[in-house]
Amino acid sequence: MKLLALDTSTTYLSLALSLETETLVFHECVAQKHAERTLPEVSRLLAEAGVALSSLDGIVFGQGPGSFTGLRIACGLAQGLAYSADLPVTGIPTLDNLAWQAGEGQVLVCFDARMQQVYTALYQTGADWRRLSPISVMSPEDIRLPAGTTLLAGDGFDSYPQLLADSRAQLPLSPFPRPHAEAYIRLAESGRYPAGHPREAELLYVRNKVALTSVEQQQVRSR
Repeated sequence: MKLLALDTSTTYLSLALSLETETLVFHECVAQKHAERTLPEVSRLLAEAGVALSSLDGIVFGQGPGSFTGLRIACGLAQGLAYSADLPVTGIPTLDNLAWQAGEGQVLVCFDARMQQVYTALYQTGADWRRLSPISVMSPEDIRLPAGTTLLAGDGFDSYPQLLADSRAQLPLSPFPRPHAEAYIRLAESGRYPAGHPREAELLYVRNKVALTSVEQQQVRSR
């Protein structure tokens, strides 16, 4: 399959263009410049590969959870590109991406949600790949290590040292702390995620609150 994948859920812009014989990747921290950088980098990848957008089989995007603004940028660009080239789109959760990158086993993913919280879910990866729990948002101190967990993944473990502090040293931590576009390509190729019309593209916010109030910020600082 020939696919274009994009993720703007973090400070990184992650793009991958998969062709029959190679995959071209752009994965770089762009801070808050996703809106300015994404389309030029997509155009550069297509030009480097010598292919037209209309020759692809579809567009894949990270549907969240993650940065509210970043998620809207990825979804909007995926829809616009797909409409212009008459292509289907596939949305894939960011935590699924992190679990896939972690390797084979039972993976606990904790992805920084800001505001002293993490997005979290438990996965069985490998041949029997599946999500074992819903994607939810929790405070780091409320997370318990599920029985049978063999791998940890996500930047939540770097952002919150208190997260599973008593047990995390005993388990491998994935060296890939954030979503990567090439992983979206591989997940899309697995057939687990349906492709649909661009108008059907949906985001997975999990949490509807964007930021802490000034009172809540003060409470966090005083802890």
